[in-house]
Amino acid sequence: MVTVVDLIVQLVVSVVDLVRIFLLEVLLGVGPLTAVSFLVGAGLTTAAVGAFGYLVVGAARDQLTGSGASARDSGSEETAR
Repeated sequence: MVTVVDLIVQLVVSVVDLVRIFLLEVLLGVGPLTAVSFLVGAGLTTAAVGAFGYLVVGAARDQLTGSGASARDSGSEETAR
C-alpha cells in the first residue's frame, strides 16, 4: 500500500526528472529558434491557464461567500418595489 509520504516523494522525484529531461533532451536537442518558439508558447499557455484559474477561484469564492461584484443588494431591491 502506498503511503502519503511515498506519494509525495515520488511526485518530487518525477518533477525533478521532468525538468532534467526537458532541459537536456528537449530544449538543448533542438535549434535556437525552435527553443525560443517553444518557450514563448509555454509562456503564453501558462499565462492563459493562470488567468483562467484566477477567474475560477474568484467565481468559486463569490459563490461560496455570497460577496463580490455580482452579489445582490437585497435591501435596495425590496425597498424599491
